[in-house]
Amino acid sequence: MKDFLLIIKTEGSVFTDLSPEELQRHMEHGKTYIGKLLEEGKLKSANPIDKGSRIVTESNGLMKDGPFNESKEVVAGFFHLAASDLDEAVAIAKENPIFKDIPTKIEVHPLMPVGG
Repeated sequence: MKDFLLIIKTEGSVFTDLSPEELQRHMEHGKTYIGKLLEEGKLKSANPIDKGSRIVTESNGLMKDGPFNESKEVVAGFFHLAASDLDEAVAIAKENPIFKDIPTKIEVHPLMPVGG
């Protein structure tokens, strides 16, 4: 098994863009999705990202930090998975129920093992 990082990017929030009924349905679908991954031993960790993130940049020796995101897209959360290969990790990403609820992109990144 290899490790993968799935980064969930949205242009909205399931917590503010959905009605209470839609949010409840989304939470139930998410619980089922996460439960399946846990049962299969594929989910290592997952969390939503809270508001208040900062971006740290360096340019010409000057460090800056702040909410300088240049797009409407925000990182909403992540999944750390174990999968046999990139194709399986992509298939797992495609099953995420968030796609049914708000505009979403999921980046699938293979993690490089580091010795030690």
